[in-house]
Amino acid sequence: MFRPIIISDDICKGCNKCVDICPMDVFVPNPEKGKPPIVMYPEECWYDGVCVYECPLKEQGAIKIITPLPMRVFLLKGKDSA
Repeated sequence: MFRPIIISDDICKGCNKCVDICPMDVFVPNPEKGKPPIVMYPEECWYDGVCVYECPLKEQGAIKIITPLPMRVFLLKGKDSA
């Protein structure tokens, strides 16, 4: 199964800011205080990244979004590209 959202258990402190900010309610708070939220509905993710941008531990890599290959945009630079 494709996991679009990866939360690092050893970095995330369970602040639940991602739970509060997600427009699609992908996350649910973990019943254990201080533990990372549970990604309950990964298939509902819009890949907009608000959970990552709102995370206070984003620089440490607490949460990552893996965009599916068909949704990625590649730019080719070179002398033949216009």
